Amino acid sequence: MKVLVATDGSEPSIKAVQRALELAEQGAEVTIMSVAYFAGDQFDATFYDIQEKLEKDARAALNQAKAMFDAKNIHAETVLELGLVPANNIIRRATEGKFDRVIMGSTGKSGLTLALIGSTASKVVTNAPCEVTIVR
Repeated sequence: MKVLVATDGSEPSIKAVQRALELAEQGAEVTIMSVAYFAGDQFDATFYDIQEKLEKDARAALNQAKAMFDAKNIHAETVLELGLVPANNIIRRATEGKFDRVIMGSTGKSGLTLALIGSTASKVVTNAPCEVTIVR
């Protein structure tokens, strides 16, 4: 079984990583993915380092998840991508990689308004080409 687990370092996404680790212990092949929001030209020059911070945060989430696998001597691939809509990156990766399951947290740490919380998970559930497990 090929499993793609998405993480942003939030509590629900760390629980998703734990679920993927359980499957890896049973023989699943796991890829851990983090998507850094791509700020691009959306900010003026006074925020020149915002992209660097977003990528640093995504890399930290990825490293935290990978460390959980390393602690149990279980191999996991890691992927860091940039994207305006993280759900699109997750869906594309799941499709191109022919994954059997995507695991992700119910909400992330995006800081968006309450109306948008969970929008990434919702979009992945609706459009993924495979089974999706949402962890709370």
